[in-house]
Amino acid sequence: MKFNQELCEVGARIIEQREKQGMTATQLAIQTGITAASLSHIESGQKAAKSSTLFDIAEVLKVSLDCLQPQKLEQFSPISAEKKELLLKLNKKTPAEQEMLIRMFSAMIDSL
Repeated sequence: MKFNQELCEVGARIIEQREKQGMTATQLAIQTGITAASLSHIESGQKAAKSSTLFDIAEVLKVSLDCLQPQKLEQFSPISAEKKELLLKLNKKTPAEQEMLIRMFSAMIDSL
């Protein structure tokens, strides 16, 4: 099998976020509806995850898809690191809190 740096990087980012959550690979696999073997292959970079699977993983881990993308792709992202950090913080809030913050930011921007 050919080594793929991007797949390994995605896998490493999944592991990092999973461990930050104190979650085992088995728990993540169950919550995303994939087998533990499939998750192991994704985390080790042996297999590319379907986009729907990556979305499910990001949702369970409460992170954005950007957080899981290979760094090589980040150079094309129009969102700065500072804005990404703010989005990550916003994603950790409840939907009601997100709505309140969005209204506050909108009002602040409109008043400028």
